[in-house]
Amino acid sequence: MLVNFNVAGDLAGLLISYLDANPLLENTEISADNDAHKQLQQLRLKLAQYNANSRMPFTDWWHGLEVMAKVYNKPYIGLEVGAYIQASHCGVLGYLSLSCEYLAEALLRFERYQRLLYEGNEAFTRSEGGQVIFSWPYDYGYSTRESDDTLLSSMANYVRMLVGDESLKPTKVGFVHAKPDDVAHYHKLLGCEVEFGCKNTYIAFPVSMLGLKVKKADPALRALLDQQADALLSVLPNGDHFEQQLYKYLLRAMQDGKPTIEEVAGYMKLSARTLHRRLEERQLVFKIILQKTREQLAKQYLKERHLTLSEIALLLGYSEQSAFSRAFKQWLDETPLRFQKRLLNS
Repeated sequence: MLVNFNVAGDLAGLLISYLDANPLLENTEISADNDAHKQLQQLRLKLAQYNANSRMPFTDWWHGLEVMAKVYNKPYIGLEVGAYIQASHCGVLGYLSLSCEYLAEALLRFERYQRLLYEGNEAFTRSEGGQVIFSWPYDYGYSTRESDDTLLSSMANYVRMLVGDESLKPTKVGFVHAKPDDVAHYHKLLGCEVEFGCKNTYIAFPVSMLGLKVKKADPALRALLDQQADALLSVLPNGDHFEQQLYKYLLRAMQDGKPTIEEVAGYMKLSARTLHRRLEERQLVFKIILQKTREQLAKQYLKERHLTLSEIALLLGYSEQSAFSRAFKQWLDETPLRFQKRLLNS
């Protein structure tokens, strides 16, 4: 049951963004309701306890949306909340999507790493009739109308944000919950055909959208890229163009979970044998470069303290947090948490 699962603490920031942008004083119908103000103040305090390194129970997520729907008197509150989605609300998944070149790559990474954003029902994709469809099976039972509305609205708005085109719309969305009395807000805020009472929650986009380029303009992404650049300078401070390209695609391969010489060579449009030979000419060894890059990035991420160990492991191309922890102990003879604690104490 979803009631036993969590969502990323970053998502609390999405609800806070909506609260900050919609103060009750601007709503004359409820501005005089002191109880309404008190409810939102209490909700904001509760949401503020969650951060990038925490998880929020689904029950708190549902409760927050339920309170907002009631206080603002908007049964469709989730549709409006989804319009405030930003990369910073999605944690490392937001970073991964913004670091992609094309929308297709960003959506593939969402499918692969969505569990970092929420647990339980995970989306799968399929192509059908010129559309790519994200579908969430109802395997874990109960969710709420507000939560499902927020999910699909966030997805639609996030795609627009990624490519920097507000005119882009999904082709169709479907909800498990029953058809509401008033569907006008759904058509207006989603801008597409909507159906209710479906077997699965889903959102469909035209396949042609997959070739659109991702717009890279986000302060959080810039900060992480700067961290990577600083870490890589210590690995190879005088790299030429070839070596710069090598590191660019090595980072991409790590984020895709496949940091092999074959994968990197493919990105560079070389054979693995050719890449191996060109590294030999520079007296470089791929496995040593990979290890040093992982070590330097790991130390930088741990120093900044913005990412969880599981997120760091993901960014470094490890399939399990335990594999990253074992490797880190081999590098520095201490665990990642011990390393981080020592930095904090010093």
